[in-house]
Amino acid sequence: MITCICITSGDRLAMLAEAIGDYHRQTFRDRELLILHDGDDGRHRAIAALATPRPKAPIRIERAPPGLALGGLRTLAIERARGDWICQWDDDDRYHPARLQLQWDAAAAEGAAVNYLVDQLHWFRSDGVLCWDDWDREPYPMNVIQGTILARRDVMPPYPNLPAGEDTAQTYALLRASAENGFRVSRLRGAGWCYVYSYHGGNVWNAAHHKTISQVKHLPPARLLPKLPGLRQRLAEYDPPLPRLQMPVGREMRSMP
Repeated sequence: MITCICITSGDRLAMLAEAIGDYHRQTFRDRELLILHDGDDGRHRAIAALATPRPKAPIRIERAPPGLALGGLRTLAIERARGDWICQWDDDDRYHPARLQLQWDAAAAEGAAVNYLVDQLHWFRSDGVLCWDDWDREPYPMNVIQGTILARRDVMPPYPNLPAGEDTAQTYALLRASAENGFRVSRLRGAGWCYVYSYHGGNVWNAAHHKTISQVKHLPPARLLPKLPGLRQRLAEYDPPLPRLQMPVGREMRSMP
């Protein structure tokens, strides 16, 4: 079973509702969603109102003691997970229905204990812009999108109790453990459409950080143009649909989906 761990806080109920809906529509069957928060009773009730479980897609909502940073909350969620595998499921991002199945199949095909996406869609909500970022430009072995981890629970090191950058430190530790202990870390390329990384102004990292990522890593036109027909088809499979967006292709902007 895969446990999708979702840490939520602040005024994100509308985005959380979309992340929950995307969880429900996953084609991978053996899964659960664990939503962890450190809010009060009112926050707990508000989340519970969104998170109606279904028989084949269970959801658990649990509270954490106050004082933990994001990294500590992620580690606590892993400790409370029931699945043998863990998938990070952020409350403000979007997930294609095939996301879990794709990463599971990629890990299984290589006999890997871990799978990361290498590319993603980067959605700037206020600007209405969508970019396709390719992290394969990073030096190996850090050519992965850290927040897209799907991993066997028994190989995952704890996240350091940091408010930001916790996934980078955890990824370094996991890659070191892979080299020392011999388990495989696989990478899924070309499926950036299955994960939409969202910038909305309330993220851990600021606008400059997000824009720098896409400026450096956005696919060049020669690679992006052949992908656009398939991308439009995949974006149409999100429910609720993404709004009409503009995607930079060289000096032009293309409407998506």
